[in-house]
Amino acid sequence: MSYVRYIILICLLALGSQASAQLGKPLPPDYLRWSSVKRLQVSDFQLRMRPRNNLNHSFGHFGLQMNGRVADLFGKKGNQLVQNVFYRAGSYLDSTSQLGMELQLRYLQTLWDLDEVAARQLRQQLRASAKRIVLIGKPDINDLFREAYEAATKRQAQYTDETNYGLFVDKQENWERAIAAELAALQAFAVPD
Repeated sequence: MSYVRYIILICLLALGSQASAQLGKPLPPDYLRWSSVKRLQVSDFQLRMRPRNNLNHSFGHFGLQMNGRVADLFGKKGNQLVQNVFYRAGSYLDSTSQLGMELQLRYLQTLWDLDEVAARQLRQQLRASAKRIVLIGKPDINDLFREAYEAATKRQAQYTDETNYGLFVDKQENWERAIAAELAALQAFAVPD
């Protein structure tokens, strides 16, 4: 039985190597990939609001997506399978807000950084479970993505509540330090800039 699994694994790896060109597929122009060096800027928010709209506060559309095949987890570029992205055309800054743009950007960047922590934890979990995922289909990748999304959403809500949308400067700085420490601890699961 293990001989059959070994052959299946070899076949999947061979198929994965053929798909490696797909793994590095560039994102559409309306998407940005998270970067440790490039921070969000006003020009990144492309959704333009009509005057006197009913929307309050700024909004950033962030998400995790899969780019490639499960067999890619075994390669050198396995971390690139999970991407943490920002959808520019679905994000906007509230220019009527009394909060300065700098504070809004800092708040939204922190939300995106929390997604990056979740993305790195998901990459770590996927890499550790790669053999079981390929050979027996467990754990289910969709379940892992859902769990990562739910965990990130809960942390974002906690962050928002504790910092009052980033306005409590001392708490904001505490969150930024904690996130930086988590990102450093998970550096092995980062996607190179």
